[in-house]
Order: sequence, then C-alpha cells, then structure tokens
Amino acid sequence: MSQSINITDASKCVRCGICKTLCPTYLTTLNETMGARGRVAMLGELDMKRLAPSRALADMIYSCMLCGACKNLCPAGINIPEVIYNGRAALKKSFDRGRLLRGALKLSTSGLDNIFAVLSVCQKLFYGHLYRAGLIGYVPEIASTPFKKSHQVYKTINKTGRMAIFAGCSVNYFYPNIGESLSNILLSKGYEVVVFKGEVCCGAPFRSSGLEEEALKLAEKNIEHFNKVRAEAIISMCPTCTMVIRDQYPRLTGGTINNIMDINEFLIRYDITANLEVDPTLVTYHDPCHLSYGLGIRDKPRDILKRIKGLEFVEMRHADECCGFGGLFSMHFKDVSKSIGRKKIENILHSEADTVITSCPGCITQLEALKRETGSEFEIRHIVEVIDEAMHG
Repeated sequence: MSQSINITDASKCVRCGICKTLCPTYLTTLNETMGARGRVAMLGELDMKRLAPSRALADMIYSCMLCGACKNLCPAGINIPEVIYNGRAALKKSFDRGRLLRGALKLSTSGLDNIFAVLSVCQKLFYGHLYRAGLIGYVPEIASTPFKKSHQVYKTINKTGRMAIFAGCSVNYFYPNIGESLSNILLSKGYEVVVFKGEVCCGAPFRSSGLEEEALKLAEKNIEHFNKVRAEAIISMCPTCTMVIRDQYPRLTGGTINNIMDINEFLIRYDITANLEVDPTLVTYHDPCHLSYGLGIRDKPRDILKRIKGLEFVEMRHADECCGFGGLFSMHFKDVSKSIGRKKIENILHSEADTVITSCPGCITQLEALKRETGSEFEIRHIVEVIDEAMHG
C-alpha cells in the first residue's frame, strides 16, 4: 500500500524560509536540501509525481533530525515533522543506509529483552577492540539487568500515593541507574512505585525509520497496558517518549496514555525539590530538543536546579541548540552529527561548569561520546540523578 504524504500541509508552504533559522542540519551544511523548507518542497514534488523516489531524495528526507525546532516557527501552520514522517514512510525502500536497522527494528518487536541480551554478550566480546580501533563509535554499556526486571510494585510505609514509571528503552537497557534514582525519589516521598513489564518501545525509532504500521501497534499496546494502571501519574524520564505519547499517539491511534508526565513537570508539581542541599558545584543545563521544542518545557529544569542549595547555576551559550544526537540520525549521518555536537561541547566548556545536566538519555549518550572524542573534562548527569543525590547523599 502506498503511503500518502500530507500534501495539504506541504502545499501551504510559501517558501518564506523562517523554518531554516533554527534548523540544525541547514545551519551546519548551508544546503537548501538539508533544511526544513527544502525537504517540504521536495516532498510536495514527490507527492505530485514531479519527483521520483531515489536514494538521493531519501537521504535528504532522512537527514532531518526531527528535533521539532521548525514546527512552531511556520507562519502557515505546517506540522513539518509530520510531513517528514509521512515522507520517510513513502521513501523507506529507497533509504539504503537504513535497511539493516529497519530489519533489526522489525525483528525487535518480538522481544527486546532477548535481543539486548545477545547484544550485551557481543558488546563484551567485540566492542572494546572495535572502539579502540576507531571502527565503531561510542555506545553506552548495555545493562546486565534491565530496569524493568519484572512486573513490580514497590511498596512503602506511610503510603502517600501511587506513581508509575514509563522507563523507555534507553533507561531500561542502557541507564537503569536513572530509573533507580527516580524510584528512590518516589519511595522516599511515600509513593508506591509501579514498574510495568507490559511497557513496549514508545515507537519513536520505528516512525523515524518509516515503519508506521509497527509504530501504530506499539502505541496501541502501550495505551492498552498503561491506561489500566491505577496511578496518579505515569512519569517519563525521556522527553522523546513523552512527546511521542502526547503528540503522536492521538494521530496514530486516536487515543493516548492519559496521565503521562515528564519528570520535570512531576518534580515541580509535587514540590519534590524543596529544602535540598548538595556540596558546592558549578552546573549548567542542556535543553533536549524534544523537551524544549516538543513539549515546550524550558524553565522548569532551571527552576528545579536553582532551588537546590549548593548548586551554582550558569547558563551556557545557546543552551537550547541541538547536541547532534537525533536518535538514529547520529548513526546514519555521523559527520553532520559530530559537527553539530562539537559546537555544544564548545559551549559547555565555555561555561566552565563542572557538570552539565540534562533531561534526556539520548543527549547523555551523545554528550558522552563527544566528551570522549574531544578529551573534555566535565560530568554529565540526568536531572533525576542530581535530585536523588541531593535527597540521599
């Protein structure tokens, strides 16, 4: 079945170019086909049959980072990320670079735990040699035990409420310590904690790869499972997961996970950070694109950090600019990803902060890779880890 591009949206484009002012791939390459306006124009031509599917066209459409910086800039109201998603679905067979990954993603729908168990063994056996030889980029260590070990409810004395956690794949398989930090915070505040084994991938990597039907099935599973969970909120530590659930699930399925909440929203709404103190340290904050552009959350993380006694907060230059990760983008377009990322590293170093704090596991992976590559010296932490340390030492 052929995938139809949203030509109604694409045809609204007046070629004003405002969308290019924040587009990281355009600003890095100064190539019109690597900018939002160029991509929308090409997809409009594809839909009108004036352009044919090709490897070169697919590369240009898949080179979008899907950061969302352009979405709220468009005076014509075009939802540019959605146009790109539809374009990717139409061009996926022409995107040769993504063929292996598409196959792996399709295979993963049968069970990520088994796949990551095999990958963990391969990582232990081969990764170190390949990384040191420069044949493969940085990949965080796969956890020996995923965060979601089983369907669990962590109970507490003097229960004040019940919260559930949407872990996301990155926290589950690469950064279970971040999930443990959130569990510690919730338990110390008297909340019963639900870690739900029925959770599946939010679907972001699948839509990014043009696999719309697979993404739809994952969304339906998560909606079915999580809307049965009795909890005041379902807390996500990954802004991509939260954005996909809030913004894209309704488009895909007509429904969503009703009480999903970003970690920063939770920390503010439930006044978690009152009367916290840490050893004096200079920190700065990096805005994840899907938190800033996708969810519109910019001030909350800064408000949280500024309330913690002992943290001296300094704003880095261009804190809201992309780190260059973009999920699968950093795999397929390594050179552009690194060019964008090195600017971020320069701005972190210019701040002279000891620690850069963010709210996205993907950003942590990218920053760690760039830190190692450049030999830079600073600590990288998720905001949840900072709160956990301030509460428990």
